[in-house]
Amino acid sequence: MKTGLIVLFVISFSLSTSAQAVFIADSGAVSFFSSAPLEDIKAESNQVNSMINTTNGEVAFMILMRSLKFAKALMQEHFNEKFIESEKYPHATFKGRINEKIDLTKKGTIPVTAAGKLTIHGVEKDVSEQGELEILDSMIILKTKFMAAVADYKIEIPQLLFKNIADTVEVKLTAIYYPYKNK
Repeated sequence: MKTGLIVLFVISFSLSTSAQAVFIADSGAVSFFSSAPLEDIKAESNQVNSMINTTNGEVAFMILMRSLKFAKALMQEHFNEKFIESEKYPHATFKGRINEKIDLTKKGTIPVTAAGKLTIHGVEKDVSEQGELEILDSMIILKTKFMAAVADYKIEIPQLLFKNIADTVEVKLTAIYYPYKNK
């Protein structure tokens, strides 16, 4: 996981960036919620890795799909084996840019919009989502909530289960960033 994270961030960020401008989050929380006529499904993970470059607004995320935990073991098995195909597509990623300027001297919460490429189940889509950044003395907290259509990522729901799984799922993400220290 760490090797994949390093590769993702080396590709995502310019090597000339000053260390004080780069913040990393090696933990966070992601969840998704599907509300369908027969059943609600929720999964959560605390294995979120991300990086923000506050100079140019670049942001990248990587989530290990097998890290999502469900209330029922059978749901988790079906999610990984039949729907997401975690063996073939182990990560969900986002690489993009926060449109608003990030001013670390102004403490508080600001609304932001990030645009970029979201990849789930091997399918890359252009997305633009809203969220908020909270600037604190020694950290940045990013929060976002958005809807993702299952069909957009070529995740096939068998006709037998169409009342169990929603066409669109709600995704929530929180990441806590600290200044990157090159060791």
